Amino acid sequence: MYIAFDYDDRDVKENLVAQSKLPECPFEIVDSSILQQIPQDWVSVARRLISGSECVLVLCGEQTHQARGVAIELQIAQELGKRYFLLRGTRKGTPTRPRNARASDPVWTFRWPTIHALLDGRTPPDEAAY
Repeated sequence: MYIAFDYDDRDVKENLVAQSKLPECPFEIVDSSILQQIPQDWVSVARRLISGSECVLVLCGEQTHQARGVAIELQIAQELGKRYFLLRGTRKGTPTRPRNARASDPVWTFRWPTIHALLDGRTPPDEAAY
């Protein structure tokens, strides 16, 4: 899975990946995201990683609407026809959506059953949308 996130939300991303490794967690995330700052050709690196991923998880934090990189990563996922979903990446404050998220893209809550359903290609219950 490729995880698109604003670097302000890196701790949330790392927490999600760590939680997925717990024995009681109903899913496991194999993180294929960009893990460090890379050179100017990062878009081609992101495209290659997203292309090889099963789906793209977009963490939505308070500043995601301003995160140019997240918008580009989501655009790549859309261009490649990759399954993606938006996940609330903040407990405090209001999560914002990437600039090019579709109006019909819900932001889902950060709960194991919700994430599990999304990873399985199922739609979580309506109350799981933020």
